[in-house]
Amino acid sequence: MLNFADRATIEAPRLTGDGYLVATVRCARTGCQDYRASELGLVGDGIVTVYRPESAVFDKVNSWPTYAGKPVTLNHPPVMVNADNWKDYAAGEIGSEVARDGEFIVVPMKLMDAAVIKAVQDGTREISMGYTTPLSVEDGVAPDGTPYQAVQTGPIRINHLAVVPRARGGESL
Repeated sequence: MLNFADRATIEAPRLTGDGYLVATVRCARTGCQDYRASELGLVGDGIVTVYRPESAVFDKVNSWPTYAGKPVTLNHPPVMVNADNWKDYAAGEIGSEVARDGEFIVVPMKLMDAAVIKAVQDGTREISMGYTTPLSVEDGVAPDGTPYQAVQTGPIRINHLAVVPRARGGESL
């Protein structure tokens, strides 16, 4: 099981009457993404294209329930977030309404920490999902014709959503 991080941008955030920041964000997608081999625990410095099939991304039984209620953090923590360290890292949470929008997963997000809200208002608007999923190293071609060298077989298990200045994965997941 490997840890992964993806990238997207917080669009149209708004403040509630209590001063919390809320937004709906695209946070995961199907298709291919490039990773450094070292990020995947593989030998070498090259780039590995990883395919995420719809069966893994849109698994409503094993993957989608893992989004709801997960913490939102400022940057990726050095460890996976759990009950023992939640207070050290959480700045908000992912809501329970997980939905599909084309090739994307969309979730509501609420930030409740004033410093993180200020960071978003000042331009820190990218998000990066922290999650685990099994990986199968195998060559293939995605439905869009992109060759790949590995497949995320699922289920995808979300740990946190990180608000970051610049995420690793590209402007659109």
